[in-house]
Amino acid sequence: MRHTGKIIRKKPGISPGSLVYTGGNIREKVNLQLVRFTEDTESFFEALSVDSLFENLDKNQVNWIHVNGLHDTLIIEAIGKQFDIHPLVLEDVLHIDHMPKLAIYDDYIFLTFKMMSSGVDNELGKEHLSMILGPWFLITFQETRGDVFDHIREGIRSGHGRLRKRGADYLFYRLLDTVVDHYFVLTDKLEDDLEGIEELLLKQRLEGVSNLILERKKDMIFLKRNILPLREEFRKIRQEDSALIAPGTHRFLDDVYDHLTQMGQTLDGCRDLITSLLELQMAANANRMNNVMKTLTVFAAIFMPLTFIAGVYGMNFMHMPELAYSWAYPAVLVLMASVAVAMLIYMKRRKWF
Repeated sequence: MRHTGKIIRKKPGISPGSLVYTGGNIREKVNLQLVRFTEDTESFFEALSVDSLFENLDKNQVNWIHVNGLHDTLIIEAIGKQFDIHPLVLEDVLHIDHMPKLAIYDDYIFLTFKMMSSGVDNELGKEHLSMILGPWFLITFQETRGDVFDHIREGIRSGHGRLRKRGADYLFYRLLDTVVDHYFVLTDKLEDDLEGIEELLLKQRLEGVSNLILERKKDMIFLKRNILPLREEFRKIRQEDSALIAPGTHRFLDDVYDHLTQMGQTLDGCRDLITSLLELQMAANANRMNNVMKTLTVFAAIFMPLTFIAGVYGMNFMHMPELAYSWAYPAVLVLMASVAVAMLIYMKRRKWF
């Protein structure tokens, strides 16, 4: 679900409410799906045309309209006209780099945020997801096919649980809760990765650790940019009463807000842990450098007197009496070895290495 296309910026000066898709996924055909249900019945419609979609709507049932693909702005505009959605809302639907936003209107509630996942090579990916909740309908927009809602569709088919017994507002909650639950997977994985890096640092395994810390730091920033604004926007549901959300559903939405708050605290902890890891890595590198310098200092200290002795007997003076003796050369070698051993023993006893 990772968006890999180039983001297209709107041209400066374009009028507000102009429908411009800012993503790069323009190859797949826009796919329209409709799930219609009551407590006793359910109907699934796949690959509908716009006209067929509107013909199959039933205001006496809950209608979940799922739009895969955003590049055909004519389809998005037609859906907006059918449900009387403001052009500025549709503009936000098509702006895939939009920050999380929740807006409560008289006839509908609009929410746009990111559906996130862990992709290939542990890369975090995101996909723009928008939801419009009305009294008898819920419209969801996403860029590409493939989502995390299959278990919800299966629940509608089977009729188990509360889904078929409640309205569109409860379906809105279930979809949102599913996306937020996947956020938990990503934040928990980030915590596990950081704890693994901490173990590597404590074991002095420093190879490639800097890159790992920086990658996890980018992941943490990525998650904070998409989760924390959603938590702040979600307060509006708690602060503003809307007739579109039943009192019983408010309790479930409060639970989603609590989850987002918990994730915010987790990410704050990850931020502090990353700071500690950077400090620990710097300390480990400094300690390793100190060990290297200590080793070099020991070798330099040992060879200093040996160099002095070699320098003395390397001078070309005419009168050096000991040079005349046949045992002088091996005696000097023994002396140099003895000095080296003595210095090693002395340094070891002083615990210099």
